[in-house]
Amino acid sequence: MEELAQVAIDAALNAGVMFADVRIENSTTTIIELNDGITRQSMASRMKGAGIRAFIDGAWAFAQTTNLSREGMRATGRSVAKLARATREKVADRFKIEGPVFEDNVKLNVKKPFDTVSIDEKMQFVKLIDDQARNFDKRIVATRTIYGELTSEIFIANTLGTRVYLQNTIPRIISVPTAKEGPNRQRIQQSISLRSGFEEMETENAQTIGIRASQLAIELLSSKTAEGGIYDVVIDPALNGVVTHEAFGHATEADNWPAHSTVLEEKLNETVGPEYLSISDDPTLTGMRGSTEYDWEGTKTKKRLLVKDGILTDLLHSLETSSRLGLEPNGAARAQSFMHVPLPRMSNTFMEPKDWDVDELIEDTKKGILLCSFNYGYTQSAKGQFMFQASHGYLIENGEKGTMVRDVSLAGNILEILAKVDAIGKDFELEAGTCGKDGQSIPTMTGGPHARIRQVPVGGM
Repeated sequence: MEELAQVAIDAALNAGVMFADVRIENSTTTIIELNDGITRQSMASRMKGAGIRAFIDGAWAFAQTTNLSREGMRATGRSVAKLARATREKVADRFKIEGPVFEDNVKLNVKKPFDTVSIDEKMQFVKLIDDQARNFDKRIVATRTIYGELTSEIFIANTLGTRVYLQNTIPRIISVPTAKEGPNRQRIQQSISLRSGFEEMETENAQTIGIRASQLAIELLSSKTAEGGIYDVVIDPALNGVVTHEAFGHATEADNWPAHSTVLEEKLNETVGPEYLSISDDPTLTGMRGSTEYDWEGTKTKKRLLVKDGILTDLLHSLETSSRLGLEPNGAARAQSFMHVPLPRMSNTFMEPKDWDVDELIEDTKKGILLCSFNYGYTQSAKGQFMFQASHGYLIENGEKGTMVRDVSLAGNILEILAKVDAIGKDFELEAGTCGKDGQSIPTMTGGPHARIRQVPVGGM
């Protein structure tokens, strides 16, 4: 891989650019899907190719190729450099790409590699989960169960001198049961995914996900629709993670600054929440779905403390954004595959826990609502506006968790919402997720503790 990458880099430099980088990737993906006990999809695919970028005076060009011969890499490196040179005159912001140099060979050790598990064994696992959901209760009228796995090897090289080899393996199981009683129909999705081999799918947590998902779907049948209004809201770790990731985390991706497309544009090193609030994005956590030792530009990753004691202290950087803004790179550039350009992205994003016991937090809330998990929503990073519908919730009455409710949403401006966070739990959970941006999807995790937000608008019936 290193020799082929150097051929492309030399060709780009000889064509007159200032910077070039290469990502050579070899990945395999398996997907098995059952609907109502019937196999709807069983697919294995392999992708092998290279993504090559060239840069000069602020102008970028990107090309991809599956021709991993010396001639193919040389031709692609030369052509992408010519494209960058052709667009340089149209670029208003001139700058240089600067950054540290890394050399490493990262081997990922797992207990049970995917290729040691037969496709029949994987099918049996998916069938087990689908059967759990279908057989849980006669009111479960539809099931969808999906197993996926990704194995990838990536070699990254650039003109600064970086040479990094990475490995990654990620399995995932998703259970989506639908319960129906009369006209009332409720659908729930739950999933488990970590950075591991197939051993994660053999844990009790993964082996019983169909039961837990169906149980929640059945419970929702007897829930009540919530009334909209102003509430003291306690959000659980799952919904906390969604709010932190979607409404706040995307606004910290540093490519928003040159584009003037974030509500946080004037907030770096300024107050964005109470002094007991801290928010992190940490790709160094062991075994997490969003973790990686280096990013897709070959920069070593580190924990990014985005908010420390209420102050916005860091952003999520690529080499371009750190160079343009004169800040330190921190390894946040990620791409879906070699066919995509690396962008500043989140990894494992969460609110840091504090000192409230969850039971004490609910007891201290005399009249409010506990909102749990997530169905759907939207965000507008430029304005800081968001709306998220919780999958379910519970009224809090006289400090006790009461009636289960559904069709309830949390909305507002993220800076106004953060300012109203007055209590943060000491519990901590992360949920598996997939983050989309500019047509690219990448594995992430989100979460945190329970937290309380005072007097915020909640939508209901």
